[in-house]
Amino acid sequence: MTNLQRQSEVPPVSAPTGDLPLTRSALRSAAVRDTGTVMSGLISFGLMLGVSIVALGSNHWAGLAGTFLVYGGSAQLTAITLLAKGLALPAAVATAAVVNLRLLLYSAALGPRFREHPRLFRWLAPHLIIDQTYLMATTRPSLRGADFRCYWRWLGGTVLLVWTSSVALGIAAAPLLPKLPHLGLMATALFVGMLVPRLTSRPAVVAAAVGGLVAAGASLIIPSLGIIAGALAGATAALAVSRRV
Repeated sequence: MTNLQRQSEVPPVSAPTGDLPLTRSALRSAAVRDTGTVMSGLISFGLMLGVSIVALGSNHWAGLAGTFLVYGGSAQLTAITLLAKGLALPAAVATAAVVNLRLLLYSAALGPRFREHPRLFRWLAPHLIIDQTYLMATTRPSLRGADFRCYWRWLGGTVLLVWTSSVALGIAAAPLLPKLPHLGLMATALFVGMLVPRLTSRPAVVAAAVGGLVAAGASLIIPSLGIIAGALAGATAALAVSRRV
């Protein structure tokens, strides 16, 4: 998504005077502004998922509930596709969980940011970790303590609202649309759109190339392991290259 290129232009949040804490208004504005940089991808993917829920014959209310219970478009799309093909529910859930394993990498990276907060926040807030919220949080490394909690709540809540609304709109609009056999390719196109603007350094290019090749190869053997295998291989390759630079 080309709008992610504007992410680097978003100024970091900083306290207006010395070390005084940021105001809630400033943190809210920063979270909403950050959400805007990924909104087009969220809306596009959400619409596609909503249409797919209807096209695959899934229960509309269950599909809508999944937007905040699963809170992972690729995992939910995988689950409803496998269920539509007759796969048993436990197997579909397990496969969707494997697809979402990349979130473990995000959680590990954000672990130090969450460790210092109250127990209730540590239990509930990680549910809002997805590709977009992780990406935005990494652009605000200076936010700590109550400032980070406020920012994360607004960021996660706004992203969740945009995501759920988009899926609901897709479900509502699906009966009015013709059958689109290429819908399955839209998710891939969206991920490529998110990736391309990030290819600004040698480690990033190496990670994308290695991750893509490994993911493609792993998918031929065990389809459900393609994403996590590619992510691990790409991250390892990028780390190796960055140490040589």
